[in-house]
Amino acid sequence: MEAYGGYVGQAGEILHGKASSIEHDGQAMFAGLANPLPVARYHSLVGSNIPAGLTINAHFNGMVMAVRHDADRVCGFQFHPESILTTQGARLLEQTLAWAQQKLEPTNTLQPILEKLYQAQTLTQQREPSVVFGGRPRRTET
Repeated sequence: MEAYGGYVGQAGEILHGKASSIEHDGQAMFAGLANPLPVARYHSLVGSNIPAGLTINAHFNGMVMAVRHDADRVCGFQFHPESILTTQGARLLEQTLAWAQQKLEPTNTLQPILEKLYQAQTLTQQREPSVVFGGRPRRTET
């Protein structure tokens, strides 16, 4: 989460070996799972100031329990899907792996870039990151 500009800090309470029923959006790795979903929590930290690029897809009492970044195919859980206290943990892990391996529909980003080159316009790392610079947008120093 911090890599995307969010913050991870102390939670209001420490939870170790506690089962909680989280609510989720039913999308991506949570598709078809019980809602609320009983999960195992072992943490004393919580994420906040969630950046716009991350989707909060699960929560419990206002605390973020899961986020995902659809373009980068990265997700994070604030609980333990591998624990026996997470009732559908095996299915959640299977669906998470399947989601992470999906190919996104390619967007035709090459056409506008070629048009800019043809018109002798300057390409920037912020606007044409994937085709020109091989990745997602990076911060530029001024």
